[in-house]
Amino acid sequence: MKKCLLIENPNSGKQNNNQYIDRIIEKLEEGFDEVIHKRTEKEDDAKKFAINACENKYDSIFVVGGDGTFNEAVNGISMMEYRPKLGLLPGGTNNTYMQLIGGSNELDKAIEQVSFEKTKKVDIGKCNDKYFSYYVCFGKLIDATTSTSSEEKEKLGSFAYVKNVLKTIPNDESVNIEIKSDSKTFKTKASLLYVMTINKIGNLEFSKENSDINDGLLIVFIMTEEGLLSKIDAAKDMLFGKLDENDNIESFTCKKLSIKELDGKEVELDMDGDINGKLPCDIEILEKHIEIYLPNTSIQ
Repeated sequence: MKKCLLIENPNSGKQNNNQYIDRIIEKLEEGFDEVIHKRTEKEDDAKKFAINACENKYDSIFVVGGDGTFNEAVNGISMMEYRPKLGLLPGGTNNTYMQLIGGSNELDKAIEQVSFEKTKKVDIGKCNDKYFSYYVCFGKLIDATTSTSSEEKEKLGSFAYVKNVLKTIPNDESVNIEIKSDSKTFKTKASLLYVMTINKIGNLEFSKENSDINDGLLIVFIMTEEGLLSKIDAAKDMLFGKLDENDNIESFTCKKLSIKELDGKEVELDMDGDINGKLPCDIEILEKHIEIYLPNTSIQ
């Protein structure tokens, strides 16, 4: 008997996910013999629910929530030997992973796009003892890329990011770091650093290099220049997919790396949109670690 766990975060996004639950359960019953529905009430509930589903050998888990709820489920599944397939329904504000796999950001449309036949095994990153589905980073410019709202992006396109980047740059600062990886080792000043499982966040593509969510590589982008005009130039290239062509950006791929701050400053890490750890850190790619459901519109 195929069992599916439905994890709902009733407080994410517009806080109206419960209005769609009956439709979602009805849709999931087309593919599963039994659907168990659980609602999160506090932090880490989604992670605990996911671990329990692994222990009880559920076939699949579907998450209705935003990036934070999805990240909790990823963390629960990734640490287990048996890992159910994972599906995402956009119940949050930005739902960047849903954009990454080509699904609708509107919950009612995403329900219709659910496919039980179309799946893909994807890479997961591990940073110290936590997991991330698409990036870990630090730097004040992060806010300009991760906090840009869907409404802004719909009205202004890429210029929504430009507006927020220009607002953030004057308050930016650099830290001295040492990076050791299986491809290179060096020390540098960095005001922004991304370690990613793919070269884009949602629909914001950082470079034109071919990249996939299951190619077994981490992609690293580091903004090394401290001058204001150079940062603006690098930010522009970040927004228009030319980061790897900018002289002020250090970029490379690897499978493992460690990052250490050299001056005793506290540097917080953002993982998939939430502050979740600090430097120093050890990061590695777990190749094709989780099997996810793709929407029936996806080109992945």
